[in-house]
Amino acid sequence: MVQLYHLVTHILPLSLFVDAALGHRAHRRNTTDAVDPPQSESVAITNAQAIMTSTVPAAPLATVSVGQVAVLANTTVATPPKAGGIIVTDAVDTVSSKVLVIARDSVSAYSAWSGLNDRGIPYETLIVPAAGTALPSLNSSETHGNYGLIVVMSELSYSYPNVGYQSALTADQWQAIYNYQSAFRVRLVRLDSYPSAAFGTEALGACCNNGVEQLVSISDNSAFPKAGLKTGATMSTKGIYHYPTKITNSTLAKEFLQLGPSSDGKFTSASSAGVINKINGREQMVFYIPFATDWAVTSVWLQHAWIDWGTRSLYTGYRRALFGTQIDDMFLESDIYSPAGSTYRIGTADLAQHITFMGQINSKLNAGSNWFIEVGHNGNGNIESANAIAASQSVCSPGPIEYGQQIDTPLEWIKPIGSGTDIWPKTSVLYPNYTTKCLSDDPLLVWWTTPSNLNAYAHISHTFTHEDQNNATYADVYREMTWNQAWLTATGIAHADRFSSKGLIPPAITGLHNGDALKAWADSGITHAVGDNTRPALLNTNNEHWPLFTTVAANGYAGIQITPRWATNIYYNCDSPNCTVLEWINTSAGSGDINTLLEIEKQTNVRHLLGLHHDAYMFHQANLRYTGAATYTINGVKAQRSLLMAWVETVTSEFVRLVDWPLITHKHDDLAAIFVNRMTRDSCGASLSYQLDTTSSSITGFTLSANGNTCSTPLPVTIPGPVTDTKGATVEQIGNDPTTLWVTLSGTPVSFTLTTPIPITSR
Repeated sequence: MVQLYHLVTHILPLSLFVDAALGHRAHRRNTTDAVDPPQSESVAITNAQAIMTSTVPAAPLATVSVGQVAVLANTTVATPPKAGGIIVTDAVDTVSSKVLVIARDSVSAYSAWSGLNDRGIPYETLIVPAAGTALPSLNSSETHGNYGLIVVMSELSYSYPNVGYQSALTADQWQAIYNYQSAFRVRLVRLDSYPSAAFGTEALGACCNNGVEQLVSISDNSAFPKAGLKTGATMSTKGIYHYPTKITNSTLAKEFLQLGPSSDGKFTSASSAGVINKINGREQMVFYIPFATDWAVTSVWLQHAWIDWGTRSLYTGYRRALFGTQIDDMFLESDIYSPAGSTYRIGTADLAQHITFMGQINSKLNAGSNWFIEVGHNGNGNIESANAIAASQSVCSPGPIEYGQQIDTPLEWIKPIGSGTDIWPKTSVLYPNYTTKCLSDDPLLVWWTTPSNLNAYAHISHTFTHEDQNNATYADVYREMTWNQAWLTATGIAHADRFSSKGLIPPAITGLHNGDALKAWADSGITHAVGDNTRPALLNTNNEHWPLFTTVAANGYAGIQITPRWATNIYYNCDSPNCTVLEWINTSAGSGDINTLLEIEKQTNVRHLLGLHHDAYMFHQANLRYTGAATYTINGVKAQRSLLMAWVETVTSEFVRLVDWPLITHKHDDLAAIFVNRMTRDSCGASLSYQLDTTSSSITGFTLSANGNTCSTPLPVTIPGPVTDTKGATVEQIGNDPTTLWVTLSGTPVSFTLTTPIPITSR
């Protein structure tokens, strides 16, 4: 008999979320999740990465006894099929690919549907209370199934008086699901289940106590090869209560997920954490581990196994990991947080080294990858530097723009239209066409005029002087925009291969509640700008993969797209690890050294990448200091690196360790289009149904439709192999990512035939 673990129920909630407290930022984007950061970049940005958002406490533990094994658990043994209860039919014709997610509450349901939403896969959620509820109609006729995959969370388990944990679904409801599976060849995924003999498994116990590690890894990915998950790559289960399992019937169960020994010595050998069952023609994937995609990178990684397996890699939507790093404040000098009183302005040697670094990183990334750095420029910094050279003061007439103290405002303050006072000089109206001699007195500008240097990076405006825009006037903001546009053209930066003319990095992400500023943006040709994900007011709470559009009520002006952007714990006013660690400790309750900080950055931002968040990351010019920079040991390699280099190396190497997907960067304008196209696609209501041939036990083709069978942007369909006729669709296949058909609907559904039918399990 396996010894009963001496856990008490009040420990579990802490242990389940201990890692979150160490710095995992949830990305559900609930408006109650973040704390107010400071008012502008003149004060260090408080990063809300350490905020945990789970609102439903972990279910209390109770003893589950199966045979001779007693385990503390908060789920129940899965309900087996009734003997002789499976009903099958050969009349099946089509099945909708929509996914049905069944969960106890909306918070736990998120850990299933978030992964579907990441790819844009249509889904429906059924919340089952303790009293139970009716199932939706699983099929609309004998020939058409309404769901192509069913996902069940925690067996819908509740603790009932005098009974203990039981599923809120009745045995008849479970049987209806099993019957539907068998008849329509639909797969079932069970997340956070408990081992049972009916499915060929038995629990070895439960794990783990607070602080105990038991690494988990994909042991066999042959059932979901398109997922791109690397076998043998281990991930942490700290804070994730789970059930080490052994297979008792290898005819029924095949392992795909494995646990190693536990660090406390209670489990000394490998055990199973997930199996695939094939039982009388019915298939299910079972995880003996819970999912918490709002904070656990392990959950976000593992979800790709069940999504690709459950959909058979055929669905409307697509998988793509994007990686953007934007550098604000180019040409400006930054006041450094520590040592106090010091400043830093990036040099040409710093920038040259980052060109080399981009090549080094791209050589390490997976096939199909293309990462580059994007730079936000402030032209007044160029004039300031050139003007500081005595011999050039006359040729830089009228010199840089100077103004007095700016007035800080509350962060989300809405400026009354027409209020405020100009702080720009009254004589500075039109861009004065600074001479080439003036501009070129700054060695930094000269470096950027070399085409190979310029085109190694992408470029965007960050305004001319970096004036905060929360309280700025229309006249000031219009000059900030148009002067920088004129300077970008005069210097040739606007002619770079990757220049975004319609986008903006607002100074300190200000002006987004200033209707005068937003109108000045629009009048100067700006249609979109980045936001700040630490500020809920700048996020679209309807969908974390959508941009937000300004409105008159919330922002003072309607129609500017706010594209989300992540903050990091690499602070804008730091050029060294000691500086950013000190600021992290002083402003964000951090604890540890640069290695601790980078570990948090790795866990947090690999989670974002694996969650297919396309938001770029915010950095600043001081973060690129390579000259005189510190040395870091990353993955066993000791080398001199800038803060940005250390961060990128840490995050990308972990990504490559886990998956074989490409990492791709898009310039700002293109990224904004990707965000708005996603929003448009979702409003079109795309749906896919596949044709099922029960005689040959295969899926032979599929049909794509949408609301009115039209959409203003192409719709993606991920396919496991080629089709016989693309019907005018664009075929996209990058690196190891699955093939995507980008289909234009023009009033009628479009049907495709698979060149190689997808085999399905025969009963």
